[in-house]
Amino acid sequence: MVFRRNSDSTANARITSPAFTRPPSPHVTTSRPTTSRPTTSRPTTKLSLAAAVATAGALTLSAGFAGAASASTSVHHAAARAAQSGSKRVGIADPDLITKSAQVQASELVSMKALGITSIRLDADWSGVQYGGPASFSWAPLDRVVHSVLAAGMSVDLIIDGCPAWAAAAGTSGDVSPPPASPAQYAAFAAKVAARYAPLGVTMFEIWNEPNNAGFWSPKPNPAAYTADLKAAYASIKHVDRSAFVISAGLAPEANDGTNINAVTFLQDMYAHGAKGSFNAVGYHPYSYPALPDTCESWSGWSQMGHTSPSIRSVMTSNGDAAKQIWVTEVGAPTGGPDGVSQAAQGTDLSQAITNTKSTSWIGGIYLYSWQDEGTDPTNDEDWFGVVTVTGAHKDSYKAVAAAIK
Repeated sequence: MVFRRNSDSTANARITSPAFTRPPSPHVTTSRPTTSRPTTSRPTTKLSLAAAVATAGALTLSAGFAGAASASTSVHHAAARAAQSGSKRVGIADPDLITKSAQVQASELVSMKALGITSIRLDADWSGVQYGGPASFSWAPLDRVVHSVLAAGMSVDLIIDGCPAWAAAAGTSGDVSPPPASPAQYAAFAAKVAARYAPLGVTMFEIWNEPNNAGFWSPKPNPAAYTADLKAAYASIKHVDRSAFVISAGLAPEANDGTNINAVTFLQDMYAHGAKGSFNAVGYHPYSYPALPDTCESWSGWSQMGHTSPSIRSVMTSNGDAAKQIWVTEVGAPTGGPDGVSQAAQGTDLSQAITNTKSTSWIGGIYLYSWQDEGTDPTNDEDWFGVVTVTGAHKDSYKAVAAAIK
């Protein structure tokens, strides 16, 4: 299929998947290598080669970024004030931190803070907290990691995601990432999260992770259903804490392939289903590897944020949300695996992303994915996204990130 542009407005253009032809080299910027899809509810994004090239035919490049020239959470609402005031937060999306002991958490957070990291993106996983049923709550792991981050003088972005089997939509309870059956039930959990952690100084909440990707909304993304959950969760969180800063789910740079939905298309659908007014910022995951953020490619997640027509930014503007920002809640590149780039290239990717974030008025903050490699499997990209290795050694990207943050 082909990209269809509305003759009246590019903002109403839709994105579909054109035919795919494998490019001659994985290193040219009109393509990207094949990547594996996530199978669990951890926040990560990859774009397949077919999807990347499909999207390249679906979007046209437009003007460059309209660039213009965190706060501590020790005081209640400080994080929200920082988010709303335009302070540029550089954080780490670290879904593994919650699995570690308090001692290890404290040690790693000291190292992150030394790098210049000021915030951590964590999962408030409903399927973990209420695994045992609607009357069952297991807060201890989340309590521990939130306490560790706040004790380190850093802020928190809590992703309210995951759905326990008992609350899943009919026929999805066995899927890898089932969606909630009831927006009201999901919103009730979101309110409990806000009520528990807002008094500690956590005022940033992200509503789900990558719902446009079947790996995180099974068996198939549904913009209408996600928007209903977003609207309900936003209202419930604001009822608990009016100054809470609510980010819509970080969207993955997918192509429309009949299952996954391109981020620009998904955002258009969110607005069509009434999302306007139910978020303080739009979440986005502008992965672009092997291309760099400064390289304009129509398939690139970074380019689709503001360079293409339509783009994430243009959709927001056309719907009256030009005053709101995009928050990059994940971005990165692996240094190993089938789609890996060099350590130097990872460093350039991250440093360009940070620099662009700092200089672009409509990007509110950025979370790098991630802190530490998860393994050394040469067949698994997911093992290699850290800025430090499994053994804790600094990669080349560590120095690049430190320099970009300063």
